[in-house]
Amino acid sequence: MKLAAGAAILYFAWTSISLKPNQIVHYLLGAGGLFYGSIALFALFLMLQAAIWVSILNSFAGKQLTLRAGLLVYINSQFAKYIPGGIWNYAGRVMLASREGARMEAQLSAIVYENILLVAAAAVYALALTMYLSILPMYVLYLFGGLLLAFFLGYKQLSKWMRESLFLVIRKFPLRRVRELADKYGEVTLQLGRGAFFLHLLYFLASHMVMGAAFWLLIQSFDLPQVNLWYAAGTFASSWMLGLMSPLPGGIGVREGFLVYFLSFHAPASVAAQISIIARIWNLLAEALFFLIMNALHYLAKRVNRHVS
Repeated sequence: MKLAAGAAILYFAWTSISLKPNQIVHYLLGAGGLFYGSIALFALFLMLQAAIWVSILNSFAGKQLTLRAGLLVYINSQFAKYIPGGIWNYAGRVMLASREGARMEAQLSAIVYENILLVAAAAVYALALTMYLSILPMYVLYLFGGLLLAFFLGYKQLSKWMRESLFLVIRKFPLRRVRELADKYGEVTLQLGRGAFFLHLLYFLASHMVMGAAFWLLIQSFDLPQVNLWYAAGTFASSWMLGLMSPLPGGIGVREGFLVYFLSFHAPASVAAQISIIARIWNLLAEALFFLIMNALHYLAKRVNRHVS
């Protein structure tokens, strides 16, 4: 089953890249330090995302996972997002974290809050970008600020409603086991406190800037000095959020389309299209780097423990 899952992940990840193998090899051999530096920085961003998830998880009823175990669980399940269905990385994460002793109800609640916070952080960057490009009128900014204030004041009631709504959606998922988990744990009233919620929102906003810096380095490898750091951060965050609408795994198609759209304000459409395609490889390579680092550390730790014992 592990081999079959691994083969499925490799297949769907590979088919998400619309380049021929020789084109990919040619680009990677010719890519400079900016490109490979951007991969390292994006891997750091992924580590920060994983660390925030561990922090949210450990906010419920004590420590559920150590940071090292949590990072390993996160990246070992991350590639399953490329399998159609949109939930396999979360299913794998739940399975691996449960083996490490994390409570199921805490995990489900952490996933709910993680996704709410991720979308909220991306929405902030997307709003800033659309304001800069004059795509949306200024009153949208005031409306967003009003909604944020209302959420802060009525946090407890609204948070409970969002959580219950998401579990209601999960209960309609086609896999019976997933529906059973939602029925079993959907009524658990674990809530992230208002202070902790907005603190983790700040964490996600900061980590998104690291992501933006990584994407900015990628753009600079195409020699586009007119694209600044803030624009790069807003472009990638907005495209990721809009990519959630894609019926295909990993936001394929929709995310690339919006990357081209936003980049075309400062670059020729042909160059923007190249960046959007290379960004898919860039994403995969950063995930692979994160995977190799954590599994190498895990292997070394096991060897040391075996030697000591």
